Amino acid sequence: MCDICDGLTHREAREKTLRTIDKYGWQCMIVEGDADNTAFGYTIGLTQQQHPEILVTGRMHAETHALLSLLVHRVLHHNLTLVAGMGVALRPRKVALARIERPQDVLLVAADLYKGRLRGLQAIWADEQGLFPWQQDVPDVLTQPLYGTPPVLQPKPD
Repeated sequence: MCDICDGLTHREAREKTLRTIDKYGWQCMIVEGDADNTAFGYTIGLTQQQHPEILVTGRMHAETHALLSLLVHRVLHHNLTLVAGMGVALRPRKVALARIERPQDVLLVAADLYKGRLRGLQAIWADEQGLFPWQQDVPDVLTQPLYGTPPVLQPKPD
């Protein structure tokens, strides 16, 4: 459940988010899916490090959090700057990073906090065969909708 759904005011939820960012350097925001919309999760706090926030779509909550945690760890603890077009080998999946065209339309809590400073990257994950959506015979845009241009338009490997 979200903090506001649990009874916090908008101000209280914002203050809680800022405390979490102060303590850990970031917060994971999970957005529930439904029959028409894919679940997703994203970071809040990387903007304070002059880094784009990161979005993951179409995975279960635990895997979404795990993928985001691995990427954030590289940013906050290894001073890695993630950029669109970059591929990152993670366990259990590899991801490719794409610039989010309109992050304010997807990363709503981060947009509220950071206004015009917000930038975003989508971590697009490969399926069990190691294929990205644009490499699949039938692209799976329902599970993993793309919020920007795919970083690498490579055909499926032979």
